[in-house]
Amino acid sequence: MEQERRRRIDRVTAEDYLAGLDAVDVPQLRTMRDDCREEEARLSYARRVLHGQLDIVRAEQRRRTGDDDQGLVGTLTEILSDDPAPRSREARTAPLYAPDDDRYGHRAHDTLVDDAQVSRVPDLDDGELAGLLQRLQDKEEHISSLRRTVLTHLDALQDELISRYRDGSVDVDEVVASAVSARPDDTA
Repeated sequence: MEQERRRRIDRVTAEDYLAGLDAVDVPQLRTMRDDCREEEARLSYARRVLHGQLDIVRAEQRRRTGDDDQGLVGTLTEILSDDPAPRSREARTAPLYAPDDDRYGHRAHDTLVDDAQVSRVPDLDDGELAGLLQRLQDKEEHISSLRRTVLTHLDALQDELISRYRDGSVDVDEVVASAVSARPDDTA
């Protein structure tokens, strides 16, 4: 019962999330895998936003030390137009997280992403700017740690599913047929 009340991120990062995996049926394995994929997408989004915020704070620090003659506004265009890091094949198939639901912002790693201090970086004194940078770095480390755990669990779940397909304990044709029948009707 306690497991049912926990948030999805708490479940998929729990140490015992993969306990008894060999006894879990295939539909539940797929649900667990999909939960991991959704959390990975959410965490990746939070990391991308944090990286942008870190870049803004670091650019302001460079401007203050005279290492950047463009100023924050001039650098902002470069920061916001950076190409995303290359993604693995698996990451491209993961769902893209778009924070348009009412639940966004209710987690600790969502709230700092919206930290109001980032919007007033030029007005912060050096101590406040250094404190903001440290909080953002700490948050990025925490989110990255959660993401690594989620990816480790996702890999284990995917490996378990593949193993079951290979050893014949799951009929692939049956899985495909059930997936096709579960798709919404496109003729409507």
